[in-house]
Amino acid sequence: MKYLGLMLDFGGVILKTPFEMHRLVEKKLGLQTNTISWYGPFNPDSDLLWKKMQNDEITEQEYWIEKSRFIGKMIGENWNLRDYMTCCYHGFSEGDIIRKEAINAIKKVKEYGLSIGILTNEIEYFHGKEWMSNLEILDTVEYLIDGTNTKILKPSSKAYKIAIKASRLEADKIIFIDDQIRNINGAEKVGLYALHFDVKNPNNAYKKALSLLGISV
Repeated sequence: MKYLGLMLDFGGVILKTPFEMHRLVEKKLGLQTNTISWYGPFNPDSDLLWKKMQNDEITEQEYWIEKSRFIGKMIGENWNLRDYMTCCYHGFSEGDIIRKEAINAIKKVKEYGLSIGILTNEIEYFHGKEWMSNLEILDTVEYLIDGTNTKILKPSSKAYKIAIKASRLEADKIIFIDDQIRNINGAEKVGLYALHFDVKNPNNAYKKALSLLGISV
C-alpha cells in the first residue's frame, strides 16, 4: 500500500465554513434571511475582501476579523473574531457544524488501521479551548497540530514537518487535504501528496483520498 495516513486541515475541510452557517446565524441573531450576502469561495464576486485574502493582500486572520466587525455592526455591537466564531459554531449540534463526509472518512481510516490526524493553523485562537474540549470529532484523531500553540502556520514547511513527525510516517506516505491553495503548495514542497478541498463539492477530495488509501467508498 503506497499511502498509510490521512492528514486533514480543520476549518473548511472538517468544520463547515462560516459561509455555510449564514442562514443559521441570521436566525440566531434575528436577522432577515439573506441579510449576510458575502460568500467567499462559493461566490467570490460577492466578496471583494475574500479576493484580497486569496491574493495574499491580507491574512486569513485579518479577513475574519473584518467580517466579525461587520456582523457585529449589524446588531449594534463591537465584535471581535471570537465573538463571530462563537455565534457561528456554539450552541449548534455537532451534526450542524461538522461535515458528514469528514466523519465518515475519519471513521473508515481508523477502521483500516491507518494514521489520521489534523494540521490546522489556529483552531484554538478562533474557537477557544472549551469549545474544542466539547467537540467529539477531535477525540477521534491520533494527533492535532495547531499553529495557535506551535506559533508556526501553514504554508511554512516547519508546520508540515511537525505534523509529519507526529504521524510517525514518512511524508510520501501521507495524503494531505486543505481548502487553501497556498497550503496545498506548501504541503507538496515537503513531499506530502496534497489534495485541494473544494468546499462546493466536499465529497470529492475525501472520495479520492479514501481510494488512494485503498479504502472502499
